[in-house]
Amino acid sequence: MKLIKFLSISVLAIGLSTSSGWTAAKLRANIEVTGSLVTLNDLFEDAGKSGNRAVFRAPSIGQTGTIRAERVILAARQAGLGAIDQNNVSVVRVHHTSQRVTEQQVTKDLLARLRNQGYVSSSGDVEVILNQSIPDQHAAIDALPAYEIRNLRFDRTSGRFSGRILVGGRQDLRPIRFTGQATETIMVPMTTRALARGEIIAAEDISLTPMPKRRARNADMAQLDQLIGKAARQNIRQGSIATRAMFKIPEIVNRSDIVTILFKAGKLTLTMHGTALSPGAKGDVISVQNDQTNRIIRARIKEPGLVQVDSPQTTLASLKEPQS
Repeated sequence: MKLIKFLSISVLAIGLSTSSGWTAAKLRANIEVTGSLVTLNDLFEDAGKSGNRAVFRAPSIGQTGTIRAERVILAARQAGLGAIDQNNVSVVRVHHTSQRVTEQQVTKDLLARLRNQGYVSSSGDVEVILNQSIPDQHAAIDALPAYEIRNLRFDRTSGRFSGRILVGGRQDLRPIRFTGQATETIMVPMTTRALARGEIIAAEDISLTPMPKRRARNADMAQLDQLIGKAARQNIRQGSIATRAMFKIPEIVNRSDIVTILFKAGKLTLTMHGTALSPGAKGDVISVQNDQTNRIIRARIKEPGLVQVDSPQTTLASLKEPQS
């Protein structure tokens, strides 16, 4: 709390005379003022004709000060106020009203300025970070606007900016200098844990994380819906950007698996057992050895344990048992 300065009575009381017969002016315990001076009307109810007389200087804008009741009453009497009711008040608290200017407001307006001036994307996600915190400021209650951003400079290459904030109605404050960086971000799929080669990706293994657009630009990122159910091609560290090259359709047939070989040609359907000579995912064409003929054919994986021969005629001979 600050003590309120008492104005010179020689200035305020010239020509004033004490009146009598007034209703007792009642002292207020808590008051708010909008200007630089505190009047009797601010301090008392029913201050009468002397009400517009200023007797104290107000605290700085946004601040609160205190005055002992006896000082207020002395100043009031010297300013011409007659009957006074102290109203059981021992200390008067005086608050100078203001418009609060916060760092959050400044950051929001700064982003709008950067967009409007074409420095950053007009619609994309942009993260604005100040290099130093800006304490809350108090602008004059009637200041329009409450503050101004001036001398804004922006480096398109690095995203760094600088400028000054001028608080409205505060000739007692120097402009506040600020610096920071604006970074355009995009949502990037990243692994939430380490993944071993061949592991199947579940929804909880990938999260969308904001990342600077410059960093993510060269990454061949996969879409989230393209990743779920895929298998890791290699060991992947936690926190890696999920690119398409890292994942593949999971293998449903392993090398040496016993599979059913299916052949269809018109109304003809043949099935027999074989051994997979290489692993593969659904839709892959792999080499399979016919267990009856020991001949090697090429077949497409349909589902776990089932492959189908696509080519007719020449493959048909490979499916048949050799003639004795």
